[in-house]
Amino acid sequence: MTTRTVSGVSSSFARELLFPVLAVVLTVGYADVRIPMGLPGHRGLIWLTLLVATVLTTHRRSTVLIVGAAATVATFAVQAPVGGAGSARYLAAAVLLYAVTASVVVRRRRWLVVLAAAPIHLVALADSGLVLAGLADKALCHLGFGLAAGAMGWVTALVVSGKGQS
Repeated sequence: MTTRTVSGVSSSFARELLFPVLAVVLTVGYADVRIPMGLPGHRGLIWLTLLVATVLTTHRRSTVLIVGAAATVATFAVQAPVGGAGSARYLAAAVLLYAVTASVVVRRRRWLVVLAAAPIHLVALADSGLVLAGLADKALCHLGFGLAAGAMGWVTALVVSGKGQS
């Protein structure tokens, strides 16, 4: 085995296994952190960034489904006494990212995932119930934070895959 082969195997291992596991751990760990910023959707900067980075980093699209499902189950288990119903957003967003990346156009132009992250972040509003007061403002904040999470996921994927180094 040459040095290049060993390097390729270790980077593939990190990209295909370590990063998705880290994404689940960070998502679950951040689920209980409350930062009262007063800006709806700011928490998506973490979990949606990790999902976008996962779908852009790994070679198998299905990995994002595994990460979303694992984060949902783990968060629900951790938050069960206080109500972990909001954890379904991770799986819902993962399913949408999986669907978006099925398109041939998106596979050729991966940066379109950044744009798709904005409306995908609206899944976080699903647990808001039927509270219509201020829904437009909340939706706009979620779109903005979703776009920011998409861009951060893109940059994270570049760094993890080693393409961000010069």
